[in-house]
Amino acid sequence: MKKMKTILLSMCYLAIACNSDDDTTTTSIVDLKADDITYEMVSQTSATTGEVRIRGHIKNIGNANFNSSLGQQVAYLIERPLGTTNETTMATANLPTVINVDGEITFSYTRNWDTTIEFQNDIILRINYDPDIFIDGNINNDDANMNNNTLIVAGNTINSLF
Repeated sequence: MKKMKTILLSMCYLAIACNSDDDTTTTSIVDLKADDITYEMVSQTSATTGEVRIRGHIKNIGNANFNSSLGQQVAYLIERPLGTTNETTMATANLPTVINVDGEITFSYTRNWDTTIEFQNDIILRINYDPDIFIDGNINNDDANMNNNTLIVAGNTINSLF
């Protein structure tokens, strides 16, 4: 019986000691995301016209701080007429060299708006990186998910402000 207790205790100890959920190693992930495009009325001049402010929101959704060099990352707010590939940059933000986890950057532009225009421009928020960002030897500025660096909002949604 004593031998049986010793074997059971040894098995319990081994089961606890070998728990694979105790892995404390974590991978640092840096992920800047084109998080949101918002808009607000600045002034209204008629039932269908006015001035609106369009904001782009960039967020570090990774679990590590983004840390880079000046000028290696830029965000753009762009307008693109429907059915074309022509893009006009409306606002630019040189992103800071450090963006903490959950840190956000917001930038904007203001423009006249007319809801009677049948086909409103799409609004695009885009993050661009220096072409050498992945080979510069700095893992703290390597974006883990390049698929979330562009966000598009249909311009006609801004008509709802009027």
